[in-house]
Amino acid sequence: MATTMSLTKTTLPRQSALGARSLPALSVRTQSRRSQRQVTRAINDTNLIISGCTAGALILGRFVFLPFQKDNLKRQGLPVQNDVPYADIERLSQQADSVLKTNDPEGFNIIDVLAWGSLGHAAAYAILAINSLQAANNIGPENIPGVGQ
Repeated sequence: MATTMSLTKTTLPRQSALGARSLPALSVRTQSRRSQRQVTRAINDTNLIISGCTAGALILGRFVFLPFQKDNLKRQGLPVQNDVPYADIERLSQQADSVLKTNDPEGFNIIDVLAWGSLGHAAAYAILAINSLQAANNIGPENIPGVGQ
């Protein structure tokens, strides 16, 4: 396999405290007949952790906490203002329900999706940060006396 090398003079920008300067540098390019492949994986551990935590939080919000919240609302009743039930207050003082309309049978709306999705993302990034910290500091069960043996 034949490779060719060429020397070219390029200028690389360097940042200093006084501002940007250009300094000459030599770069060596190696060209080969075979092109190098770059492998890009669409599904990696980071994507799986973030997607899994977000899906888990949405499932918990929809199937666990939403029925719990609806049950508490039934037991406590709707708010009352000046001995007038919430449903009977004049139209202008009621909140705009057009944003909260949904086709979900239980009433899981866009506000719930955004809230539970953000909690899932926060949990995923916390897991990734803890794993990164443990890897950087070489912390693990095998390094703790009496645990990893």
